[in-house]
Amino acid sequence: MNFIKKIGGKVLLWMLSHKVYAILIAAALIGTGYYFYHRTHATAKTTYQTATVQKGMIASYVSGSGNLKVSESATINAEVSGTVSRLSVGVGDKVNKGQFLFYIESDSADTDLAKAYSSYKQALQSVESARTKLLQDQQSLANLSGNSAVLEAASKVEQANQQVESAYSNLLQAESDSNDLYAKYQSDPTSVTQLQLSIAAQKIDAAEAAYDSAKQSLKTAQAAYNQAVNNINTNLEIAKQQVAASEASLEAAEASADSGLASYNQQKENSSKRYVTAPIAGTITEVNIKNGDEVSAGSSSQSSTSSSSTSSSTNSSTSTSSKSSGAILIENFDSLRAIIAINETDIPKVAKDQKATLTVDAIPDLTLTGKVIEIAQKGTNTQNVITYDVTISIDSIDNRLRPEMTVFADITTEVKQDVLYIPSSAVKSDSSGGHYVQVMKNGIPETVSVTIGISNDTDTEITSGLSEGDTVVTQTISAKPTSQSTFRQGGAGVRIPGL
Repeated sequence: MNFIKKIGGKVLLWMLSHKVYAILIAAALIGTGYYFYHRTHATAKTTYQTATVQKGMIASYVSGSGNLKVSESATINAEVSGTVSRLSVGVGDKVNKGQFLFYIESDSADTDLAKAYSSYKQALQSVESARTKLLQDQQSLANLSGNSAVLEAASKVEQANQQVESAYSNLLQAESDSNDLYAKYQSDPTSVTQLQLSIAAQKIDAAEAAYDSAKQSLKTAQAAYNQAVNNINTNLEIAKQQVAASEASLEAAEASADSGLASYNQQKENSSKRYVTAPIAGTITEVNIKNGDEVSAGSSSQSSTSSSSTSSSTNSSTSTSSKSSGAILIENFDSLRAIIAINETDIPKVAKDQKATLTVDAIPDLTLTGKVIEIAQKGTNTQNVITYDVTISIDSIDNRLRPEMTVFADITTEVKQDVLYIPSSAVKSDSSGGHYVQVMKNGIPETVSVTIGISNDTDTEITSGLSEGDTVVTQTISAKPTSQSTFRQGGAGVRIPGL
């Protein structure tokens, strides 16, 4: 006790002799006490993040990912055997429909074409010989009969025969012109246009039609002549039989000529397959041949998502973009579409012609628009997850897009205008399956039951329970109070000089 009194007396004596120091120390002790009092008695305060009920447009979406696919492609295969030459394209080149790609050299094709043409010309000569013999027999019969009707009919037959000869001459000329043009094209494909070849073919068709018409007129005249001959006396029977035999010979010769023409046209078609052209416009994505390669004949076809047709040198597929086994692969990048896998729970919401927004993983700054054009009726099971492929057309193709790029799609399944909506984070579910929100009234949140409509990743439609402009709570932030604080005394404490 005496010790405490002694210390207290010293402190008092020091404070009286050092008033300024005493005042500063007292202030420091009061401030420190006030600080630690509030540290240990602070009250937790709850804050709220809010949003305002808006009125406007809200849309619901179905999302998925997939890849870009071309809907039109063509695999070029050789349809005649031979050696590749004049290869004029490489990977990345853009080609037009009908553009020359490469040539297949084949000596056997040239030989077969020449033989077929020679056989056709011989058949035509046989037809003319048979027709001349028939005309002679008909004239002999007419002379024997002395009948004016027969003579008149024979005159008409002669006129018809002259028309046939004229038509035949025109046909030979058209064939000759076409052969000359075709030989020029074989020598240099760039010296003759497809239009010129087409016009030459049309002239042959017209000449053949005129030739057939003239032959039909001749047959009609011959029938009339035969009718006139039938009316004459039986003494002319032998002459009539000779005419009938000549008519049969002419008919057989004409049938042989038709067969020869068909064979010649087939050889021309086979020979033309040596000039391989692009069946579609697009970009060359594969070239699996080079000049000097030996190729074998193979059949192929071209198809698309909407139709299928046979082509002399193409084979296309729209389901995959795997490596082609053909000589050249052409893909039409303008036909790129997005094939999106949609979960089975969302597929009932998807319908044709719904709008879609697309983004491409490889091109972050690109946003595309399109619409649903096809929905798969059969699903795909991947590790017990069922998805359905949805095909989306693209409104505008960006030249940076490539087949197989990863693409993400948001398909708009429903749109509502002039409706109330709030952030989805403000909507809560109760135990009965209903929904409620907290509305701020005079700074205090109050629970209000609501009825919701459509929703998306960010917003939810409110069909009842709220009004435009109401403030709803989107997040509650609760502050935790500090329960205690430890005061450490030591080197950082207050030291009274001299003590």
